[in-house]
Amino acid sequence: MNNKLRISTIIPGHDMNIGQGFHAKHFGENAFCGLVDPVVMLDHFHMIAPTFEPHPHAGISAVTYMFEDSSSPHVNYDSLGNQGPIHPGDLHWFVAGRGAVHTEQPEGDHPHVHALQIFVNLPASKKLIDPYAVHVDAADIPEFHASGVRVRVVTGESQGVHSPAVLPEPFTLLDGFLMADAVFEHSLPAAWNALLYIVQGTLSLHLDAELPRLELEQAHAVGIGGAATLRLTAADAAHFVILSGPALNEPLVKHGPFVMNTPEQMNDRLQAYQDGEFGRLELPLS
Repeated sequence: MNNKLRISTIIPGHDMNIGQGFHAKHFGENAFCGLVDPVVMLDHFHMIAPTFEPHPHAGISAVTYMFEDSSSPHVNYDSLGNQGPIHPGDLHWFVAGRGAVHTEQPEGDHPHVHALQIFVNLPASKKLIDPYAVHVDAADIPEFHASGVRVRVVTGESQGVHSPAVLPEPFTLLDGFLMADAVFEHSLPAAWNALLYIVQGTLSLHLDAELPRLELEQAHAVGIGGAATLRLTAADAAHFVILSGPALNEPLVKHGPFVMNTPEQMNDRLQAYQDGEFGRLELPLS
């Protein structure tokens, strides 16, 4: 096990536009040289109209975290029979496992969803588990407060604050806000990786006395691997997200929203979807 502290280069988000209703800053795991494993993909997106048809996932968890400033619900539909709103501040963690179909779309008057979509890899031992969903309401997400600091502990733990979310594997998702001159620290365990993303503003990241301070601007991210204390400081108000989990260090075979370990597994899941084993999803008529 290699616990030496490693840091990726700072990566700017790639602009992704789909139609008139979806705009995202997109990050793929391959840009970070393995240092965000188990995160496979991150999209920081704004969505104002239904954009995606029902589609399959397998081998991952497809995670939606709604920022609190969203002005409308993001409604989830899946082939497990779940249907319901993801409100501002909510978490919806869709464990696709062996395979399921879902979609999510903004609904209501003047919809605007501001959120994260995250693909979190499942370990080889859980890629074929039965699919299920975990939902945490905004009111049930605990917060850490200090001078000039507010951090929502959406999943996992930080500064002694624990989320109630029960997930297939340990994972920490923090949604943090710093006022000018505030400081926040988060401990990254050995054998874990982290992705730090700046939603708004500029942050300084201090990791080690022997390493230079990193300055991260809005819509940029960095990957971090190994035991470390992430010390974040802000000259002005800033908004950040930390995603972290134990590194799986397993082979990745990717095909769109499918992530498996071998080509044979991928072919099996693609055939299973074609054979209807993921279930069906018919959206209600509007």
